[in-house]
Amino acid sequence: MKSIKLIALLLSFAFLVACSNDDEVPSKIDIPTNFSVDIPQSISANAGGLNGRVSGDGDGVIEGNEIYESLRGFIKIGEGSAEIIELTLLVGVALEVQNVRSYTFESDDDGREKRIDITERVTRGGTAYDYEMTMVDTENDEMALQLLWNTNPVQGVGILKPYNIDRTENTDAIDAFIRIDYSEDDANYDATMTVSIAGLETVDNGDIDNLKMFVGKKGDVVDVMGNSNHPNIVIIDEDFTGGRNYAFVARGDESTDLGVAKLALPPSSTTTDDVLVDYSVFAVLEAEINAVANLDQTIIDAILAEAHSPAYFNNDGFITSGIDNKPASFDAAFVDLTGMNPFVPNDVKNLTIDFIQ
Repeated sequence: MKSIKLIALLLSFAFLVACSNDDEVPSKIDIPTNFSVDIPQSISANAGGLNGRVSGDGDGVIEGNEIYESLRGFIKIGEGSAEIIELTLLVGVALEVQNVRSYTFESDDDGREKRIDITERVTRGGTAYDYEMTMVDTENDEMALQLLWNTNPVQGVGILKPYNIDRTENTDAIDAFIRIDYSEDDANYDATMTVSIAGLETVDNGDIDNLKMFVGKKGDVVDVMGNSNHPNIVIIDEDFTGGRNYAFVARGDESTDLGVAKLALPPSSTTTDDVLVDYSVFAVLEAEINAVANLDQTIIDAILAEAHSPAYFNNDGFITSGIDNKPASFDAAFVDLTGMNPFVPNDVKNLTIDFIQ
């Protein structure tokens, strides 16, 4: 989705200058202030993926900052996708300002006609919602956006099909969907979101096709649990096929700028969420090294010196890894990720998303 940022521009500003006041509405549209959860930079930042033969800086050591930094990048993809859907709330704000519930326009991006509608009191998928906002590409009557929400408490679902937003730039995302389930009605957190992405095109080794990620925020602390699926990934053993999940649990603290994570690399076909030990980064890379070479264990241990679990981060990125290497600044309770599990890898591999009827 090369031009995904253009969606925000389209949805944020097109209506503020073009809407008319022809259709008056009888009541105010109650639009949530938030529809996503911010993730601390310590565990969510732009970073490269785990592609090809990860060989460190040339010294033969598979560096933790190469393995675990990629996790921050995959979490950032999920967070950024949620932020895009949250930005679509500005469409509702613009329509409310202009006192309209329906607006048709020609997109400056792909030149196709789109229509926005806001409807009150709808039932979708067996759930009642206070509001529904939709965007449709009217040339073929295909949905581009569906946003459903309740206001007391705030909770809802947002679904976006980038290709139907802009058919010129999103040709690499023809079948892609983004979905966010957001709630401020959770006993354990102030706010939660589950981000789902499905149908991304994969070309290179390490590319993501699907992702699912739960995020819960309590005060300054954010818990993250999720998986990204990489159907073509090759790490060390070029004979490995079938893809792997990046399966992870993580925690970040906005007040201290610290983060901690456990990461597993299970085959995509794995049918249990109990993967953090058997498929830890160390266990998987050790097995792949043994599959291609006959090395003494002391050599393998040296190569994988920074591939242990958990991994520790600050806002600049990876610090170190391993239980015995915990930096003094990390509180024991903060790094205890007991009870947190990713999703079942096979479920994420087969993840599908569609609009709710």
